[in-house]
Amino acid sequence: MIYFFQSLSLKVRMLAVILSLFPVLVFQWLLTQAPWALANLKAVSHGAGMPDQWFCYSPEALHQLFTLWGKAGRSVYWTILWPTDLGFLLSYGFFLTTTSLYLLKKANLAGPWWYFIPLVPLSASTADFLENAAVGAASLLPLGGGDGLAWVAATFSVMKWVLIGATIVVILVGTVCVWVRGLLRRLEP
Repeated sequence: MIYFFQSLSLKVRMLAVILSLFPVLVFQWLLTQAPWALANLKAVSHGAGMPDQWFCYSPEALHQLFTLWGKAGRSVYWTILWPTDLGFLLSYGFFLTTTSLYLLKKANLAGPWWYFIPLVPLSASTADFLENAAVGAASLLPLGGGDGLAWVAATFSVMKWVLIGATIVVILVGTVCVWVRGLLRRLEP
């Protein structure tokens, strides 16, 4: 696996990082700003949003959200928001992984275990997918049922946000390492 990430990091160029940001921005707009997506769900459910935006929630809060959604809100969630959110999590997972691979190449860190760093953004997008799957499955169950799925969704939500935070730290530290390495290279005689 280390060799796989090492060979990937050697192939990543800055253009790939920039190009992988475009789908993230498009899906973010589709998810939050497009009138047929989250705005439609909020209109149908009297202002209730999606649990994706919460750090942690209880089964009672999730069931209350499903009650606010009603049948029309669940339909909007499954037909518009779930597929759009799937595209968003795949695109941000690809962007963050590409960025971490590019920074690994530029930082040229010694030691093979550094090449496990791209697993952090991949784990974040996986946790987001599992949260969405648990929320979606819980929304299909009758109200009051699916407490186990609600706890699973809440657990994956916390994992997602912690891993996204860790990814941001990794990218910031990697950027600083690249800058310091570039500065040291310029100062060498």
